[in-house]
Amino acid sequence: MLQSLYSFEKMWAIAQLKSEGNEMRRVAGIDVSYQGNRYRAALVMFEGQKLTDVRIKSGTSHDLYRPSLFFLKEGPIISELIYGEFIDLLFVNGHGICHPHSYGLATVVGMTHGVATIGFARELIRGKYDETQSGSQNMNYITQEGIIKAVAIKQPKGKKPVYISQGFGISLEKTIEEYRRWAVH
Repeated sequence: MLQSLYSFEKMWAIAQLKSEGNEMRRVAGIDVSYQGNRYRAALVMFEGQKLTDVRIKSGTSHDLYRPSLFFLKEGPIISELIYGEFIDLLFVNGHGICHPHSYGLATVVGMTHGVATIGFARELIRGKYDETQSGSQNMNYITQEGIIKAVAIKQPKGKKPVYISQGFGISLEKTIEEYRRWAVH
């Protein structure tokens, strides 16, 4: 059997460097919502701080939701909206590495399209997580077996925290920096 030239860990470390030191000028966010088997997806794109494009796609999806394999249902929908676009950073409503297999929707989309991605979600996927202090009063680390998988960003009273995690091509530090830069509360 042939040995891989790079281990997964080395490839992941190299991939994280893609966005380091680069200014994220063309930033987009994407989400898909459902009503029964009908879906509506929205892609919102910014150049600097200026809104440049909004795209909506509607359709029917008969793909079943499979726990921890959400990318099989939403990946093709998202791919159709972002295909051929030049995007420096894409926020995906779905997990990145904070996932039972360490690759959620945001990771798969980023790897598939070669774009830096950040995953954000309102709930953690099943599994055992620990929450530890980060040194910031409005942010805690979400860890599994001592590895930081996400950051819980506390929201105003009465709202659940937002969980952000690296998708692809971005470090944890840059993930936090860009989330803070673009987050609307």
